[in-house]
Amino acid sequence: MYITLKTVITAILTQEMTISPKDALEKPSIDEFVQGKPLGEGNFSRIIEVKHKATGEQFALKVIEKQRIKRLRLRHRNIYNEINMEKDVLNRLRHPNIIRLYQTFQDKTNLYFLLELLNGGELLSHLLHEGQQLGLDEDLARFYLADVVNAIEYMHANQVLHRDLKPENMVTCKASGGHLKLIDFGTAKNLVDKKLDGPNFVGTPEYMSPETIDNKKPTYASDIWAFGCIVYQLLTGETPFSGGSAYLTFLRVKAGSYSVPDYLSPEARDLISKLLQKDPTERLGGTRSNAMSAVKAHPFFKGIDFDNHTQATMPLSRFCGSEFFPLITSLGGAEKSRNVRHPLDFSGVIQDQVNALSPRDRSIVMHILRRRHMLHLPAIYPRFFSSSSRGRCLYASNRGYVGFTHDLQSQWSDNFSFIQLSGPKLGQATALAEADNQGGSTWKAESKAFLKAIDVLNSQRPAFVVICGGFVYSKPSQTYYDAQVTAFQELLNQIIPQIRLVFVAGLDEFDTPDEMNKYQENFGDTRFSFWFGGIKCIVANTTTLCREQEFSEEVTAQTEWMKKELENGKLCARGTVVFSGHSLYWTALGTQEKRNDEQAASCVGVPEQLRAKYWDMIRNGQVCLVVSGGSTISNVTSVVLKGAGEETDEYKCELVSCNTQWRDSSSVIFKTEVSQAGVVTKAYLMESLCTT
Repeated sequence: MYITLKTVITAILTQEMTISPKDALEKPSIDEFVQGKPLGEGNFSRIIEVKHKATGEQFALKVIEKQRIKRLRLRHRNIYNEINMEKDVLNRLRHPNIIRLYQTFQDKTNLYFLLELLNGGELLSHLLHEGQQLGLDEDLARFYLADVVNAIEYMHANQVLHRDLKPENMVTCKASGGHLKLIDFGTAKNLVDKKLDGPNFVGTPEYMSPETIDNKKPTYASDIWAFGCIVYQLLTGETPFSGGSAYLTFLRVKAGSYSVPDYLSPEARDLISKLLQKDPTERLGGTRSNAMSAVKAHPFFKGIDFDNHTQATMPLSRFCGSEFFPLITSLGGAEKSRNVRHPLDFSGVIQDQVNALSPRDRSIVMHILRRRHMLHLPAIYPRFFSSSSRGRCLYASNRGYVGFTHDLQSQWSDNFSFIQLSGPKLGQATALAEADNQGGSTWKAESKAFLKAIDVLNSQRPAFVVICGGFVYSKPSQTYYDAQVTAFQELLNQIIPQIRLVFVAGLDEFDTPDEMNKYQENFGDTRFSFWFGGIKCIVANTTTLCREQEFSEEVTAQTEWMKKELENGKLCARGTVVFSGHSLYWTALGTQEKRNDEQAASCVGVPEQLRAKYWDMIRNGQVCLVVSGGSTISNVTSVVLKGAGEETDEYKCELVSCNTQWRDSSSVIFKTEVSQAGVVTKAYLMESLCTT
């Protein structure tokens, strides 16, 4: 058989033409690829799926439009460095958990990065269930996190910081059994070659470390912090510091304030705690380049063979608590089908299932409901407590209020109202009559009077009602306290379920830390903030201010907390409202703000120095309404205030004083109307409202 020269040449040329772009020495051309579906879009690029015509191989192609980056350079001066940094880093790094860059090339219009095709989707997409992020089962989270640990350890060993670690920059690959790879190295930092260095302040707010926010020099610990945020997110379905805006998120990061769901394992809780230390030197592994070795040794990763993890099989389980999805669906159905005019009825199969939950399972179900924006609904949250009447009184928790959060209620959508009044102080009449100072035999008189207030509340349909102290006569340490509280809660349960209950601790609610703890078991947090219709409301615990010696630590903590909450409201809310159990209105002699003798008489309890401090914070926070309980009078008045600084404008603030105890039809309630025009409060005699 003879082989002609032409045949040989054709074979050689064909072989050259079928060389994979992965191995080609010469730059490819865009004409060598068939462009397919879009895979994603970045700040200045888009990624599409492409197929190499000659070999049939599939790739991901990052397309960067030259004209676009020229325009972006006007406000993003480091854009060329970011493009070159990603190219430089990916050309150096070769690791099974880091995306592979095969070629870079260009034409007149675009720059191109030819990348490994990862077809399993962003890690973030694996957290989604019915449109909401949920926490993964710990075994599955551990599987993904071990990949991340290996990738970070390799990067740090090569003196590279990623600086934008997040689930969106991690993509899973079906071909590798579901393992993930890190992508997007544009904001990376090469600690050896600094010619492409960018600014220190880079990243995504929810994952940025405190030192990054402070624009300090980055260290390996900055990636460790981001890794801690990712651990938290994979296990809970949310980031630990999200505040609804970049600014609010930064404030939470700087404060180091986050809460961990009860259902997480002790090992997971400990790992998160050690990773999210504000001081980078205190984080697990510290600022060393081999910090991930300490992470690998943590008990959370017990059983993980990091050296051979690429061969590990992905666990079959997915979401933590998936076995409870049918129950959650049933709860949602019960909420939709109930008659909103009827009292809550928690009898039946659904409630039997809720009652049978273990404490951990209860925590899981409540967390999933919260992630789905269902937990706060009237026929759901109270189910998880010993009675519906008690559950309705415990919405205030973790310094917030279930359902009245920034992400759900930061925007005004329609006019609304809320009502303020004092409590009935159940048992007082009997205590005075029997001279036992406890009032344990009956509280019918107070109950009958307060039922008239409940009728008015149900007819007015406010968004929420604020009860400023005077709930029951007995103290938490006294014999009849529990019985009086139960009776009071059952009274309140006659308020239609759509009206939320907000409690403000008053003059005589508790005297000691132990008594305060018992109060919180029945009425929720004593200090907290919440949002409704774009208005921020802050509930202060002034009872502790009256007893500064007994509550010295709490007074210090609350003062700092109050300062931050007021600053937050000033910057982010349409208006800020402060509720307190005692009057905080106070001015020193010689200032323009005057009070009459009657107002002065109502201001008892809080020491003048503390009152002055709090009033200054309120004034500088541009609060539009201050509601106080524990007063000898009931009235509404307006004052004109001016914050500190010559350039601050004057503004109007309404002051509401609630009488110490609800009495009868001669008592007063205060109704606040919120509209686009502002916040207006009016006082109404119960007698007139009952007639209406």
